[in-house]
Amino acid sequence: MFNKSINLDEDILLKNKIPLLINDPTWTKLFGEANDKSIQNTKEELIQLVNNESNLDMKSRELQKEKLNCMKMILGVSDSVNNENKLENIELLDEYKKRIHEINEEIDEVTFQLETIPKSIKESNFNLLKATVKYGYDELKYREKVVNQVVGEIESLKEKLMELINTKHDYEEWINETYPFLHGLLGSNEMEKLDREILK
Repeated sequence: MFNKSINLDEDILLKNKIPLLINDPTWTKLFGEANDKSIQNTKEELIQLVNNESNLDMKSRELQKEKLNCMKMILGVSDSVNNENKLENIELLDEYKKRIHEINEEIDEVTFQLETIPKSIKESNFNLLKATVKYGYDELKYREKVVNQVVGEIESLKEKLMELINTKHDYEEWINETYPFLHGLLGSNEMEKLDREILK
């Protein structure tokens, strides 16, 4: 088809409020299964990024929940050490404090990834848009050519059909006039005899 590079302004995503293409039903219908490596590879990359974002978001919520539980446990254990003199729980207190420190580090890492991944998703969506536009124009040119060929064939078949209809009409008209004429000339007995001899 045509191999011109697609030069799109990245701001078009914002200006035209272009959605995440993999979530758009029309895009999915027209291009989701397109036989195009660039579209399929970029689509898979975008799906992976969106899934990663979803997983990171879930992990962040789980970590926050675990941190809250650890803090509650620290309060309970601290109370048992300070007010009930359960010194054996000091080790448990240290474990919860250590776990909170680990959770904080994990939260920082997840938060950093959650802050950077939207940019990657935007870039991937833009690349998918470019691949879609290129493939779309290639297909438009090809399909318009096919449509024009088909329209030409339909017109040709229409003409042929009209010729056949006219031929059928002319022959039927001749038959319908000739048979009664001969019948009138020869009579029914002679016509029946000829029909048996000639038309069998």
